[in-house]
Amino acid sequence: MTGQQLPEAPLTEHLAELRTRLIRILLSLILGTMVVFTKASVLFEILKSPLLKVNPNLKLYFLSPTEPFFTAFKISLLFGLILMSPYIFYQVWKFIEPALYEHEKKLALPFVLFTTTFFIIGVSFCFYFVLPIAIGFFISFGNIQLGAEAIFSVREYISFVLRMLFAFGITFELPVILSLMSRLGIVTPEFLVKTRPYFIVIAFIVAAILTPTPDVFSQIMLAIPLVVFYELSIFMAKILYPKSMRYKESQVE
Repeated sequence: MTGQQLPEAPLTEHLAELRTRLIRILLSLILGTMVVFTKASVLFEILKSPLLKVNPNLKLYFLSPTEPFFTAFKISLLFGLILMSPYIFYQVWKFIEPALYEHEKKLALPFVLFTTTFFIIGVSFCFYFVLPIAIGFFISFGNIQLGAEAIFSVREYISFVLRMLFAFGITFELPVILSLMSRLGIVTPEFLVKTRPYFIVIAFIVAAILTPTPDVFSQIMLAIPLVVFYELSIFMAKILYPKSMRYKESQVE
């Protein structure tokens, strides 16, 4: 990583800084979860909407006494993360900031702004576009191919929805991360172009890990944006890669 021309801090100092940032992230996540928990019932009704779009008559059932509480907690955890994401991304930035030049530290605001924005866009894209299509596809498959009627438990449905939302939120961070790395001179546009074929394979592997298995449809719906965002990252890298770095590379050649 591009760094300041200062003596390197000892490993123990880096670990102490990492611990501090992780504790702050954890505390903020706890706070966000507690705040959102008071509105968990409202969010639950919102999360049901993709299912109701497919079939307004479908109902969710809970199969154990503790299922509603832990479902509400899961919902609060994800939306608490979304609520506190600007602060969390800021803590991530503050951890890597000491390794940057002074002019690079000015990227803090754009980093926090774009990481938060793209995370929310990813969650929204999944909620409004992917989930209704995916749920409709699987219900139709069960009805037509298996002759089975759809009955969902609260836990299974909400777990599926939350995993999908989180997976897409993380996936949509790709162009921000790669653009930042290019701006800092860590990766070059040429490197991204060269590794494109490998990334396409990795995209489908990552999608298989992040989405509920064996949900091939959701894996494809997640892998395609990954590939598209990688192409966008290449385009942004060509714009953002420092000219000074390119000049030094040409001098070496």
